[in-house]
Amino acid sequence: MGKSRKTIKLFNSFTEDQVKKIIKMAWDDRTTYKEIEKLYKLGPNEVEKFMQHHLSDKDFIRWKKRLSKRFNFKGKRSKEIGARG
Repeated sequence: MGKSRKTIKLFNSFTEDQVKKIIKMAWDDRTTYKEIEKLYKLGPNEVEKFMQHHLSDKDFIRWKKRLSKRFNFKGKRSKEIGARG
């Protein structure tokens, strides 16, 4: 998963507050990729690269595992969170 100069330049253009907000949104179970894309112009692949760029390796792996359990790659919930059978 390489990052181009253009991608790195985009990531570095965000303020510290914006970086914190994007990371918080990416960790949040209720936030979809579409919402992040609407606010920050980052698609799903770019969000993944952004998280890899800004998180430690260990935290990035934790985020990816959590993501795969919560959502499919189209940004939709794979299960309804909180719904218990």
